[in-house]
Amino acid sequence: MRRALLIPILPLALMACAPTPSGEPQTPPRVGHGMTVVNVTATYRERILLPPGHVLKVRLEDVSRADAPAEVLAEHAEPLNGRAPPYQATLGFPSSQIDPRHTYAVRAEIRDPSGALRFTTDTRHAVLTHGAPARADIVLVAVR
Repeated sequence: MRRALLIPILPLALMACAPTPSGEPQTPPRVGHGMTVVNVTATYRERILLPPGHVLKVRLEDVSRADAPAEVLAEHAEPLNGRAPPYQATLGFPSSQIDPRHTYAVRAEIRDPSGALRFTTDTRHAVLTHGAPARADIVLVAVR
């Protein structure tokens, strides 16, 4: 009997949860005093737990110029202390640093206690401008 009542309601509930498309470009979330925040989730596919001493580093970079190194706008580093993924990072920086004509991306990496690279980003994760959101979900790949 309960299932019969839920079947007509289920499609309506799913439609209410769906995001609504808008024709307006997304604007980055702004936090008080002229600050912008980018939220990043980083994980990896390997089913391993990294021992203490590994460090996650997440960067927000201006990748607009192809012939020059990316400019780092914000950086977050934290020891993983044996925690399991996914890892959360929040990058805050002055809103005045954002140029709507530029392209921004986030990248992440995990290094072991000796500083050797263990996991890194292998795809571009655009954020903030040109309709990109102010968040990124990054799947890191193992470095061999």
